Amino acid sequence: MMYRLLEIASLAVYAFGALTFSTLVLFYWGERRRGKRRPYTALPAFTLVCAVAFLYNLLFQTSIPQSAGPWLAIAFLAIRNLAVSLLPPLIFHLVLESGGNGLPARRPWRWLLTAFYSASIAAALARVLQGTGLLSAPWSDNLYRAPAVALAAAAAMGLLFQIVAPHPLRPAERAHLRRMGGLLILMLVCAAASLGGAGPYVGQIPDYLLLAFFCVSLYYRERLVFFDVLMKRGVFLALGLAALTAVIAASTRSPVRLPDSASPWLYCFGLLFWLAGPWVYALVARAIDRVWLRRPYSVVEAERQFIRDVQAAATEEELHSGAAASLAAIFQAPAQVCFDPAAAPTGKDEDALSAGIEHADAHQGSILLAPRSNGIPFMSDDRRLLQSLAGTLGMVLENVRFRADRRRHEEREQQLRLLASRAELKALRAQINPHFLFNSLSVIAGLMQYQPELADETIERLAQVFRYTLRKSENEWAPLGEEIEFITAYLRIEQARFGDRLQVEFDVDPAAAHIPIPAMSIQPLIENAIKHGVSAREGRGTVGLRAALEDGRISVEVFDNGPGFPPNFSLQAPGESHGLRNVAERLRGYYGDSARLSWESGGNRTRVVLTFPQSAVSGVASGESR
Repeated sequence: MMYRLLEIASLAVYAFGALTFSTLVLFYWGERRRGKRRPYTALPAFTLVCAVAFLYNLLFQTSIPQSAGPWLAIAFLAIRNLAVSLLPPLIFHLVLESGGNGLPARRPWRWLLTAFYSASIAAALARVLQGTGLLSAPWSDNLYRAPAVALAAAAAMGLLFQIVAPHPLRPAERAHLRRMGGLLILMLVCAAASLGGAGPYVGQIPDYLLLAFFCVSLYYRERLVFFDVLMKRGVFLALGLAALTAVIAASTRSPVRLPDSASPWLYCFGLLFWLAGPWVYALVARAIDRVWLRRPYSVVEAERQFIRDVQAAATEEELHSGAAASLAAIFQAPAQVCFDPAAAPTGKDEDALSAGIEHADAHQGSILLAPRSNGIPFMSDDRRLLQSLAGTLGMVLENVRFRADRRRHEEREQQLRLLASRAELKALRAQINPHFLFNSLSVIAGLMQYQPELADETIERLAQVFRYTLRKSENEWAPLGEEIEFITAYLRIEQARFGDRLQVEFDVDPAAAHIPIPAMSIQPLIENAIKHGVSAREGRGTVGLRAALEDGRISVEVFDNGPGFPPNFSLQAPGESHGLRNVAERLRGYYGDSARLSWESGGNRTRVVLTFPQSAVSGVASGESR
């Protein structure tokens, strides 16, 4: 049973290695197709050679099948020998590239590497010729020592390069060189033992040292890929082998071989593992994330939490601070967010993680996660999650900017309406005052002979009206009490004009007298009531004004007993309701939808009502006064 178990475990390791290295080869190929160039080339080449070696061992394990033809057998033998022979020069190549971003500039090392590759390829071809019987020279009997000699040469030259090369200053680079140096020493010892006749005792240790050397290099160069491809899948494979061992141990009592009665158990195990594999792998990945990597959120939870944190932002400043705080909590690392497409977060470290904020094929900024304080590196899952969150942030940023643009557009429209209403108000004053002055002077001229005292009073009221008009020409606000005094003086002049035909009614709440309202916003309503109400009647006309506070709102009502508004009356009709339209535009410019102008007529009574909230009136007036 033990032999069969080791055979199954070896097959599983070969399958895992072939899958892992093939995945890495596809990763590097995809990066190259996307145009991402790397200064180092030995690691991708090492990955390709290891993938070929594992695939070869998985397919043929110990020997080439006899069903293969002679030429096919020679091709398989050449692939195997080339893969084995290229590993030592690739190790030396990795050591040379560890001293910087690529090969060193000094030519002796380049020439030595080229010679090493050439000698290894020549030795591989010689072994192929020896295996096919085409090479039978006396010295060819020593070709079996070529792998050990090449490994010893790679280790010795790598150690020599580490001694004479300039030492890096960064702690991460020094730690990486120490690990590589330790593995090179072990390779040199194993190669010396193999050449000294202790090969059976060394066994497959050099092969595992080669894999360890690759893992160290991959961890240093491609840490994200290392953890994602090797760690989680390696734990998943170990659990599968442990479960397989338990199944075999429980299905047989024989210590020598696996009986045929155990086959149904293996079939059931294979079916269950195939069905439960994705679920088990998800549990393994989640456990590693929670316990070892200390990730507080899963991918789905992180997405939901990030959306909750940023969707309430109303401005770019709020979005910037909220996104940075949320990213720091999700990734357990300091986060920088930059919304400037032309700039990038500063202080980027080699172990940092960054992503661009993209939306609708437009670059809007970038995100930078600084290295974690606990030393746990970022993995490819973190990179994918950060890219996803960056896309979400890009959409939210676009919405925030759209809402801000819309608010600015609405404010500009409101300001333009306000400016237009002010200009229209001044034009209305310029148009009304000459008519009003002409009518008033005509009344005063008629009163001078028969009622001189009333003429003097009318002159005083006229002076009061024009003083108020000039004083409020540049001031948009006035207390309601001052507006009532102005309306009273205006109506006294009109009473002098109409005599007993005009009756005035006032009902003003004293609590509303101090509340500021738009200046001269009631006078056009009074003027319309006299012009279209009293003047249109043959008998006595009534004009009244009521002002009161009701449930936090101020209401100003002007009424008359005239014939009322014509059918289908509208403020937008050209040439009509000039004064009412001006008042409505001013209210909309000051308060938006918080204030309104309404009217109704019928039964010999016409009402026009101004309504706005008291708090809005006070706030706008105080801001205007400042």
